[in-house]
This record gives sequence, C-alpha cells and structure tokens, in this order.
Amino acid sequence: MPELPEVETIRRIVSDQLTGRRVESVELTLPKLMRASPIASLAPIVGESVEHARRRAKILMIEFSNDLTLLIHFKLSGQLAVLHPDGGRGVAGHPVPDPLGPYPHRATHVSLQMSGDVTVYYSDVRQFGWLRLLPSIDVNAAINAFGFGPEAGGDVDVDAVALALKLARRSVPIKLALLDQTVLAGLGNIYVDEALYAAEIHPTTPANQLDEPAIARLAETIPWALDEGLAQGGARIIHQRAFPQNGFPRVHGRQGLDCPHCGATIAKIRVGSRGTYLCPNCQPLPTVENRIPR
Repeated sequence: MPELPEVETIRRIVSDQLTGRRVESVELTLPKLMRASPIASLAPIVGESVEHARRRAKILMIEFSNDLTLLIHFKLSGQLAVLHPDGGRGVAGHPVPDPLGPYPHRATHVSLQMSGDVTVYYSDVRQFGWLRLLPSIDVNAAINAFGFGPEAGGDVDVDAVALALKLARRSVPIKLALLDQTVLAGLGNIYVDEALYAAEIHPTTPANQLDEPAIARLAETIPWALDEGLAQGGARIIHQRAFPQNGFPRVHGRQGLDCPHCGATIAKIRVGSRGTYLCPNCQPLPTVENRIPR
C-alpha cells in the first residue's frame, strides 16, 4: 500500500484540484527522497503550473508547464494531501498521517504552496518512497525501464491468455507471481489477497499449476478487486486491520473474523515475506490428490 486504487485516487485528486495551479514555493525536508532524481532539486517547478496528471502502475506522473515531469512512487507508506483554504481537502494513500488531522505531520517531507492558497503535502512515515524530476521528453523511457506488464485494472480487461502464458513460466506461489509488476502492473498485497479469495485459489498454489478455468476466474476477479478499492478511494487498512466499506475488503486485514461466504475463520499466513489473508475453506490448499490441474 498504496496500490493501484490508492495511486489512481491520488491522480484524480491532483487532476481535479491542482490542474492549472501554479507552484509558489517548495519545501523539501528529506533530500534522500530525490536520491535517484535526474534533476536533484524541486526548485525548477517553482513558478510553474500543473498541466496534467497521469499514472502507470503505482507511479504518479505530474506534468508541469516548463516541460518537466515529477514522478512519485509512494512505496509502502506514501500519502498525498491537498488542503484548501475553505477547509476542504483531498487525501489518499497511506492512512498515516490521519487524513482528517493537522498538517504538516512529523512524517511530512515535502510541502508545496500553490496558487489560491492551496497546500500540497507529501508524507511518508517509513521513508521508502521516492520523487524524480526529469524532462517530460524522458518520461516514457524512464517508465519503460521498469519493465511493467499490462495494467491490472482500468479500461482494458485482463487478458486471460496472456496471463496464462506468463504464469506458465513461474513455479512460485501465485500470490508472489501476481505481486511481480512484470506480470500485471499495479497489484499489491491487499488486492491480490482479495482477487485470490474471490477466485477461490489458495495463495501458495504454484502459478504454473493453475488451469484455464482458474486463470479465467483470476482475469475477472483482479479488475473486480481493483474497482472495489477504487470505488472507496482505496481500501481502509489501519495497523493491519481492515475497516470494510460495502463488504470490502472481504479477507485482507480480517484475521480471526468470519468468512463472509462460508462463515469459516479467516486465517493469516506468510507467503514469501508477505502477510497473506485467506479463507481455508473457500481456498483449500491443493494436495497431490486435489491439485488444480494444468
């Protein structure tokens, strides 16, 4: 987290609330955020206006009027907040700082004063995120260097045939395969758990052991999970506990609670290094006798 729904929500906030506004001042208090930035300072965007906001995978791209673009990767705990003088605000990403609380927070590392007395705060409690400022003409090459796969959500459906071809080459657990951004771009821990639960697939099932019906279900449940998250501006997970809206999330962050489908107790396991939530009844572990056929 933030994952595709959270970053897309941030993109919409920037597009709706900042397009046309001029940057009047910048304060960067954690220089390491720009450690890999082609332009090592945010000073060149002062006096420039926001022209457009785009997203690829989990990376936000903010284009400015001087043909520079700011890339932001929020990693595990990044958050963007836009505060207006009338008290209105748009906040998305990690739940810390409290979206309804005071800003700047001790985890706030970038502040942008915009025209119209609007202020933008980038906060990152764990400091894993990064910002990169570069000429707009170089953005496509910079994004392509990540080797992202197709978008996991959005206007284009997940291609089940293409997904099957990628999974056929991977013997790792399906949970880890789906977290690989070269397979599908934008997925993260929350929405992989939800997609696997809805598709009734155990997270440790080897990716190359899924048959066509299982992959077809995944091709439907992955965009479904992302759409559910986007509809609420990102799933609300605080201290690893879910606060569902309209019954979503169904399993992630709900360890020890009842499965909404069968009533069994939701379990938490580790797949690789990732905490993973599932219903052991709806998502049975494949055995030699009960293995999902290829």
